[in-house]
Parts: sequence; C-alpha cells; structure tokens
Amino acid sequence: MLILAGLGISNEEGLTLEEIKEAKDSDYVFLESYTSIWLGSVENLEKAIGKKVEILRRSDLEENVDKIIQLAKTKKVIIFVPGDPLAATTHSSIILECKKRGINFKIIHNSSIFSAIFETGLHPYKFGQPFTIPLKEKVKGNLDSIINGIKENKKRGLHTLCLLDIDVENNKFLEVRDAIKFLLENDIIEDNEKIVVASCIGSKYQKIIWEEAGKIVNMNLRLPAVVIVTGVLHFSEKEMLENF
Repeated sequence: MLILAGLGISNEEGLTLEEIKEAKDSDYVFLESYTSIWLGSVENLEKAIGKKVEILRRSDLEENVDKIIQLAKTKKVIIFVPGDPLAATTHSSIILECKKRGINFKIIHNSSIFSAIFETGLHPYKFGQPFTIPLKEKVKGNLDSIINGIKENKKRGLHTLCLLDIDVENNKFLEVRDAIKFLLENDIIEDNEKIVVASCIGSKYQKIIWEEAGKIVNMNLRLPAVVIVTGVLHFSEKEMLENF
C-alpha cells in the first residue's frame, strides 16, 4: 500500500491521529519537502511516529517514482507532504500510477494554504484562478499567462491567490517583496493599492497584513507566505481586513 499524508500548514503538531497510527504501522516513511516550505522538524516528526524518515528529492517523485511504486507493491509506504497531499499535481500522478498498477493507496488530508487563507476574511467563492509567481532564474519564455490571468481575475472582481515560487534543493525562495515588485512592474497593481499578505499562517509566527503595496514592499516578512490581489470586496470582507 502507498499512503499520501498531509503535514498541514504548520509543524509536526499538525499530524492527525490517523497519520501517526499509519506511520507507526508502515515499513517505509518518506518526507517530500520540495513543493512547499514546512516549518516542522524532521527529528520531531521521527519522535512522534517512532520511525526513521527519509527525505525525498524532486527526482525521487518524478523521474524515479517507479522505485517507490515498486516498493509499495509488497511493503506499506507512507509519504508525508507539507499541506494537503493533493495540492501539488505531482502527487496526483502518483495516485494515478497506483491505480494503473493495481496498488492499494490511501490519502489522508490535512490543512493547506488553499483553505487557511480564509482566515483573512475573504470569501471562498470570490477567488479566481490562483497563480505562482516564479523565481527569475526559473522563468522560461514570457509571463503573459500569469500577468493576464491575474488581470482577468481583477476585471471580473475576483481575488487572486499568488503563491511564491521555491527551489528548495538550490535554497532559493521568492520573497514577498519580490512578488510585489513583479505585480507592480507588470501594472497588475498600483503602488497605493491595498493587497493582502499572509505570512506563516497557521503558526506562532502568523501575520496577516492588509496594506498598500508600496508599504508592504519595504517590509521583511517571513516565509512561507502568499500574496492576495483582491478584487471587489464585500462589506463583510472589508470589515474583517480592517481588523488586520
């Protein structure tokens, strides 16, 4: 069996009782840490489940995923993923591969940024398509699809969740200020336009800010973080944001 288990948006304290039980009963425990920043500790995770945890690189779940699939044919394998396990398309492809090969699988869901952002007070049904703002060195070709996509959301009065790109293996992370500069330079937002930033949401370092872009761009904010370009605000959304 192969199990995909979410670690939630904070640290190892976000583990569910089901996840702890399944991990204790597994033959192999892996941790995928390249799709998102996780604020937890591998050492503490190992203490919680009483098992050794092996870190997976991107190549282990992409080019070399067959090794893990083969392992799950005869052993019980659990892969921990920051946030919710199916928020990244890479993990959906693993489940599809299990289905094709007749391998039992299980998904244990957990909190993710896609649900946690509603602590801002913004309404779930007011969000349009989300976008990831890329690191400069990872840009291939033009960025029209991202730029036009966010502008289209705004035109329709919808909010846009902007995820910040990361490259864990090369220790590169897009900072909040760089994401805002991208939005400003591409005329998506204006300097005096208020936007939302949610930093380390769900953790003791959590900070939610609703402020002018020109002011936030000078702040030093912790990662992980997201930037939300707001559309037309409902009066109850605005009332919540004013409290931040």
